[in-house]
Amino acid sequence: MARSFSALDLEPKTQSAGGLTTAVIDAEAGIPAAGMLIDLFRVARDIGERQHLRTVETDAQGAIAEPLLEGASLEPVTYELLFHVGRYFKARRASLDEGAFLNVVPVRFSIADPTHRYHVTLLAGLWSYTVYRS
Repeated sequence: MARSFSALDLEPKTQSAGGLTTAVIDAEAGIPAAGMLIDLFRVARDIGERQHLRTVETDAQGAIAEPLLEGASLEPVTYELLFHVGRYFKARRASLDEGAFLNVVPVRFSIADPTHRYHVTLLAGLWSYTVYRS
């Protein structure tokens, strides 16, 4: 029998202040999106140029085991997360009839206070997505 879960299960493992975490829910199947590839970038305010910080993959709970950024590495700037949803859904289903409608979902956001905790959750489906901060 499949284990049920709630959004609370996707909260970061550590509750320390001043961190950026993320999690992904597969809205099609109603399960955590295990194996979702995510790129994190810092975006320069004046020219919009991106600096790649890291690439991670979600675990079995659809989350990342440790914060993407925390402490001094979390700056009050703009960041971008690229969620590779097309790759994820292709891996889950050997053949998508029409191919992936959504390939990469970009989420650009600003950190105002680096002493706060920012948890970005993506609910991803084949045709749509929703993003929220908790």
